[in-house]
Amino acid sequence: MISHSLFFLNPGEMIFAQQPSLIKTVLGSCIAVTLHDSEKKIGGICHFLLPYAPKDELSTKYGNVAISLLLRKFINLGSKKNKIVAKIFGGASVLLDEKEIFFVGERNIEVAMKILTENNITIKEMNVGGEFGRKLLFYTDSGLTVVETITKMGIRDLYNSKI
Repeated sequence: MISHSLFFLNPGEMIFAQQPSLIKTVLGSCIAVTLHDSEKKIGGICHFLLPYAPKDELSTKYGNVAISLLLRKFINLGSKKNKIVAKIFGGASVLLDEKEIFFVGERNIEVAMKILTENNITIKEMNVGGEFGRKLLFYTDSGLTVVETITKMGIRDLYNSKI
C-alpha cells in the first residue's frame, strides 16, 4: 500500500506533488482543477475563487493565473500536454443571490474549460454547477478523485479541513 502525505487546500492555493499525496479541499462557487500525468505519476491541483485576474495580478486566487501556473509546473518537469489529464470540480451557486447577480460559479467553469481547451489538455471529468458545495479528495499519484456533495455549507467550511 502506498503511503500518501495529506494536505488541505485552501481557496486561492495550489499544490503540485511529485510524491504520492492526498489533497482535500472544499468547494462552493470556487473551482478546483486537477491535473495528472500518468506516465510520471505526478499531480497537481489549484483552487481558485474568481475567473480572471486584474492586469498584472499574479495571485492563484484567479483561474487564469492558477491554471496556467499549475500547467507550467508539469511542462517544466518534462510532461507532454497530450499526457496530462484534467478534471474540473465546483462552480456551484451556493449563495442566495449569487446566481442572479454575479454568476461566479458559471464564469469559473467557463474559464477553466477555456484555458484547458486552448492548451490542448484533455478534460476527463467534470462535476460542476448545481446548488450544493462539494468535498474533493485527490490522489496525486493515480489521479483518482472522490467527490461528496455538501448540502449545507457556509463560507467557513471552505477553510475547514475537518469537513
